Parts: sequence; structure tokens; C-alpha cells
Amino acid sequence: MNVADLFPSSGKVQRIYCDKCSTHLDLSFSDFEDDVSGVHISLSGLPVLVCPSCSSTYLPDRSRFAVIELHRQAVAKKSNLVTVTRNKTARDFGFTKIPFQYDSDDYNYIPGLTREFDEGFLTPVFFNKEVLIKYDVHPSYRATFASRTYGSIRQGNDFDIPFGINRNGRLVMWLGDIARLPENEQFYLRSENIPSDHSIGSEFYDGQIEAKFTDRPPEDQLFEQRSLFLEACFSRFGEKLAHLEKEVLDRAISIRRPVVDTPAERRNVADALNKVYLESLDNKALEQVLSKLGQDAAKLGSLKRLQKLVETVAPMEDIAGAMSPLYVLYDLRVAYSHLGSEEGQEEKLRFVRERLGLAIGADLFAIYDTIVPALRGAFAKLSEVLK
Repeated sequence: MNVADLFPSSGKVQRIYCDKCSTHLDLSFSDFEDDVSGVHISLSGLPVLVCPSCSSTYLPDRSRFAVIELHRQAVAKKSNLVTVTRNKTARDFGFTKIPFQYDSDDYNYIPGLTREFDEGFLTPVFFNKEVLIKYDVHPSYRATFASRTYGSIRQGNDFDIPFGINRNGRLVMWLGDIARLPENEQFYLRSENIPSDHSIGSEFYDGQIEAKFTDRPPEDQLFEQRSLFLEACFSRFGEKLAHLEKEVLDRAISIRRPVVDTPAERRNVADALNKVYLESLDNKALEQVLSKLGQDAAKLGSLKRLQKLVETVAPMEDIAGAMSPLYVLYDLRVAYSHLGSEEGQEEKLRFVRERLGLAIGADLFAIYDTIVPALRGAFAKLSEVLK
């Protein structure tokens, strides 16, 4: 290798995206060993960027310059051999006295995080995603989502802190944002704090660092609309009508357009959508709100309770029509669950296709591509009515 090869091309800055497949790169630590313009350099523990999709590797700018400097020093000493074992940094950036676990190498070597001011502010801090459950359950907090993996936690006008969920299912926040929280909130976060996995590439990174907002998939748009609907419910009734249980979030993140049309995939798709968008409704909370409005809902299921609740505050609106996709989703799960006779399941599926405006023989792909935007439209309409 020629030392000149280590210098970045003019105007090129190493970014977090793989040059070959555009996947977000992860930070890793590996051994570098090569002959660099007549100097054999062996360096253990060098920070590198690795593509989890195609295994391509890249040197962060700071690693490039470290190797260049080792070469310069060797030439100055007229040495043709350099052997170095790099010690990982363990810097405390001093933002908070709460002893959060984080890796200062993330800040120094992951592209886009270093700044000339507020050094260390954009250090990623990682948590179990169960940390969201407290904020979802407690009535004074909100966990809202712009997509399935990017959202914010807020408490009234006191704080509003963004978070992301990385490819490994870990929740990520910035150290500087965490330090702005009240101390009791920081202690709670610390209880779910885990070591860095050095994987920051996500919609959170794209939005926060790159100001990059690409067209989001239908699944993200649907989950965002669900979040907006629940916000509208809380604003109107002062109650949270659904909870973000761990299984709900896991299912939401995993929902993807099916790739095969098999009985097992049909059940998986219908069950996942049903779990996130129907079963997550809090039946007890719906009954309590209806009771406050003078309505009896003792014998009603959650969908009927929701319908009655919205009809109570908007009697002139066609709420049954607006909620039709939610009922269709329920019927789809029944049709695909193998509960009941084969004839009954086929009749239920025929009814699902009919209400979605699909042909008699429409397959799972057509049903999925129709019901996801239909559900989004249902939540949007209900949100509009409640406002």
C-alpha cells in the first residue's frame, strides 16, 4: 500500500453509508497489518467501519490519519517496522454525574458525530427498548413515533427527547440530550442502560445527523398514524387508549410486506397486524372513558367500544364506515387462523376481499398492499374527527 492511498480523495469525507450497497456501517475494532510505502505497520484494535450487508470495510478519517502519522514517525526515525496495540478510549465527556455506560470511540469514529462545540454531545447511549414501557404507561409521559424505529419521549413542556431503535433492537439516545433531563429521569434511564453495540445507523441517525428524510415504507406511515391517533385520543379524553407493550413494539418493527403466499405467512401477517393495531387497544380504558360519558359498554368488545366512543363525541360522522378497515383486519385474522370450518374461513375471506374492493381470487400480496394504507386512512379519519 502506498501512504498516499490513505489520504481521502479531495473533498471526500467518510460517511456512514456503504459505497457498494448504501447500508449503514457499524463501528468495529480490528487489526491492521500492511506494508505502507516501505514501512510494515501492525496496529491492533484499530477502529474500522464494517458493512453488515456486504462485509465491506472502511477506515474512519481519524483511523486513516492515525496510520499516516505512524508512517510519518517511522520515516522520521528511519525505521521500517511499527507495532502498536491501541488502547480503547474511556473518556467521560462530563455532561452528567450519572455514570452512564457509553463508548467515547463511538463519538470519535462514527461519521457525523464530532463537533467543534459541545464535544461529546452526540455520543450515542444505548438502552434496552423496554425503557419505553414506563414512558408509555405513566399518564404524564408520551412516547410518540414518526416511524416504527424513530420517535420521541416527552413530558408536558418539561422535556422532549428523540430516540431511535437500531437494527439490533436497542434504543439509542444522545448523551447531551440525556444530560438535560431531570436527575430522577436520568437515574431511571441508567437502570436500562447497556453497553454500546456500535450500531447507530438508523432512521434516527438519518434524521438527526444527515437531515435525510426518504420516502418511508407504508408500514412506517401506518405506525406513525396510529401514534397520531392515540395522541388525538389522549388530547380529547385524557386517557391512553392503547399501551406500547414490548410484544407490540417487537411485532410492529418486524412487520414487512410478505415475500411468499403460504398458510403460515398468512397467519403471521394477520396476527402481527392484529396484535399491533387491534389487540393493543386498552379495553378497560375504553370502558372507563365511555362510563365517564354516560355510556354503557359492558358487553362490547374493544372495537365496538372504540366505535361507540367516537360516535358519542361525533354523532354526525360515519364512524362505522371510517372504522371498516379495522373490522376487516379482524376478519382477516379469523379467516387465516384456521379457527372454524374451511367453508366458513373461505366465506370470511371472500367478505374481506369484497370490502377491500379486491377481486375474488386476490392473493395475500394484494390484500396486504390494500389493507395497510386502508388502516392508515382509518386512523387518519378518526384522528381528524377527534380533533
